[in-house]
Amino acid sequence: MQQFRSFPSFQDEIDDTAPLRADNPEKNTQPELDALSLLTALQSTMTPSTTGRMVFIPGGKKRVKTSKLDASSRLKMNPRLRLGIVCGIMLGVLGYTLFSLSPLAAGQGSFPGLSAVGNWIRQEATNLAFAAHMAPAQQKQQPASTAQDTTTTSLPTMNLPKSQYIALAQQDATAAGISPVYFVRQINQESGFNPGAVSPAGAVGIAQFLPSTAAGLGINPWDPVQALRGAAQLMARYNSSYGGDYAKALAAYNGGSGTVQYAVNNCGANWLNCLPGETRRYIFVIMGI
Repeated sequence: MQQFRSFPSFQDEIDDTAPLRADNPEKNTQPELDALSLLTALQSTMTPSTTGRMVFIPGGKKRVKTSKLDASSRLKMNPRLRLGIVCGIMLGVLGYTLFSLSPLAAGQGSFPGLSAVGNWIRQEATNLAFAAHMAPAQQKQQPASTAQDTTTTSLPTMNLPKSQYIALAQQDATAAGISPVYFVRQINQESGFNPGAVSPAGAVGIAQFLPSTAAGLGINPWDPVQALRGAAQLMARYNSSYGGDYAKALAAYNGGSGTVQYAVNNCGANWLNCLPGETRRYIFVIMGI
């Protein structure tokens, strides 16, 4: 009978000449041995040489990048704090204005220093305007007189102050065509030539204009130069509308045109007797009638 030989197994195909691993010689294979050889070769090439000088290059420090957005976020102020600061500044300015800069033109302020400075500035501006207004009059020096001036010798005694505005009032009256004597006495009766005078009725300035009347004339009642010129021109219009009767013009300036019309309608030629007592005394002090 023929004998059969068995096929070679997987283990029989292993090369017996290959080196075996020491831990388990039976399980060593050719690929693993090749990998070990390669690893050994690489380690030998990577072994540093101790014959040469070793140079160490220090690495740079890691930089921390700070973006502009982060810097700006740190500089931002709390919105509530910013709003509080703005409101505080606004309230401070408003309070300062109300309590220290609101004396109008009467020279009455909460702080004497500020009032003094304001009065000095106002006075200097008035002096300049006065000098400019009086310059043409000093060059002309033309005597002016009216028919009413002949009766001034019998006028009631009146103490006039030493004021530079007296000469200005005379000049304005002459330019408007009214009696400078009567006009000076009228302004003295109104305010005593005080540019800062204020009446209980609300009239202000040297000519005691109501703010509404001054606005209608287009003048500043606190400015003595404008107020005297406006008063002289207003008296000239009253005097012309009443046919040259200066007493009626004075009554209209003091009590209004309606007061004069009422007196004339009710008393006719004796209209003076129908005027209020204050207006009658006003006319008497100025004209003596």
